[in-house]
Amino acid sequence: MSDKPRIAIALGDPAGIGAEITYGAVNSLRVKRVCSPVIFGDIRFKPVFKNSRVEFIETSNFGKIPIGKPSLKAGLVAVNALKAAVKFCLDGKALALVTAPVSKESFKYAAMKYPGHSEFLAALTGSKKIAMMMSCGKINSVMVTRHIPLAEVSKSLTTKDIVNTVKLCVKFLNKKGKVKVAVCALNPHASDNLILGGEEKNIIAPACKILKKSGIDVSGPLPADSAWLKTKNGLYDLICCMYHDQVMIPLKCIDASKIVNVTAGLPFVRTSPGHGTAFDIAGKNKADCAPMTEAVLYALKQTLSVVRF
Repeated sequence: MSDKPRIAIALGDPAGIGAEITYGAVNSLRVKRVCSPVIFGDIRFKPVFKNSRVEFIETSNFGKIPIGKPSLKAGLVAVNALKAAVKFCLDGKALALVTAPVSKESFKYAAMKYPGHSEFLAALTGSKKIAMMMSCGKINSVMVTRHIPLAEVSKSLTTKDIVNTVKLCVKFLNKKGKVKVAVCALNPHASDNLILGGEEKNIIAPACKILKKSGIDVSGPLPADSAWLKTKNGLYDLICCMYHDQVMIPLKCIDASKIVNVTAGLPFVRTSPGHGTAFDIAGKNKADCAPMTEAVLYALKQTLSVVRF
């Protein structure tokens, strides 16, 4: 057995690009020289990794599964792999968990009540508070609301959730020293003194006040466009956004290949590439493994104090 640190990898939805990008990542020199991946997935993928010199743990045997579309079988395969990989980490057998993309539709077919990875991981680990961070190079961002319709963001947004989200991420990032945080407004121009909405005054500003009192270096509510520019230029270590696309659109414009999804608040580090299952190109060997590689390396960096990359 290798003396390199072990990283658990769940293959995600078998109808998507999970196996392809995982294969590319674990066979890259950048990953090979720093860790020992342990793959969790359906038995059909075991031959794929036969010559990769990685440990493969079979978590299901569902036979033929249609590629490129969600299904009940695909959902069950993804769930089984994730459960086994989480237990592996909780048992102390791996330093961190990296997850390939899952399909929310497949999850639904499998009667999963969770909208995605983050919520399911929280349930599996008994974590009461989690935050969905996105890392892209030196940029760290987080969304307060996650996978909900845009029309529901305003009524779902609370001062408490903003405070908890920022605190979780600051704690996660604080290994590198004091964290400077930009908190985005929800409305254009930070509402222009209530002309464009009241969320800034009634929800976001009170959260910023609480965070400042707790000793966190926070600025806001700031207009999202200027907050992103300042963050990109290195003035902030973390940008806190109110909804999903307020994070994802800027990051994908900056560098889609380096986006890493990070769940703060779990008992172990968990990362994932910042994209979906890509059903349209599944099985065609067109998928870019760079984001998966970044996810593995980021997980390792966050769990080890001294690693040369």
